[in-house]
Amino acid sequence: MVEIQTSNNPIVEKSQWLSLRDACRLLDVSNTTLRQWADNGYLRVYRTPGGHRRFLRDDVESFANAPEQAQEQGREDAIEDSALRKIRRSLSRNDVVKQSWYQSVEEEGKDRMRLFGRRLLSLLLQESGPRRRRQELLEEAHMLGREYGTEMSERGVSLKDTIEAFVFFRTMVLDSTNSGA
Repeated sequence: MVEIQTSNNPIVEKSQWLSLRDACRLLDVSNTTLRQWADNGYLRVYRTPGGHRRFLRDDVESFANAPEQAQEQGREDAIEDSALRKIRRSLSRNDVVKQSWYQSVEEEGKDRMRLFGRRLLSLLLQESGPRRRRQELLEEAHMLGREYGTEMSERGVSLKDTIEAFVFFRTMVLDSTNSGA
């Protein structure tokens, strides 16, 4: 998040700053999405002494008039962040941690799988692009799937546990991305 300091100029023209609600209306996005965009540095934000966010009108208007591609990237990032949070919450539940497929992979393997998963999620969110690009994404997804399978096999994870892990993550990713779309 980019914080804008206004201590040098105590009298700030009210019309140049937008409330969270007004900025959301201009951009046609939810409060959560706009907060995430600000936290990710897509828009500059000023916090009032009371903790409320204010957005520069010029920044919001520029962002609203930006090419669709830039806005779509911001939406994809927000959906991806939301999906990752949901997946992490599900993984922290005791019933998941006790599953044999979860226990069968050591921390090093989990780190590697996490990287694969993030990339797959990113590919899924980019899938609606041009046909040629979709083919490239599909080829990369196939490669990542092979890597997942190889990783599980090399670590001695049973086929049953591998399939259970696949189904768990497939369900989580699809549920997470569908609710954000």
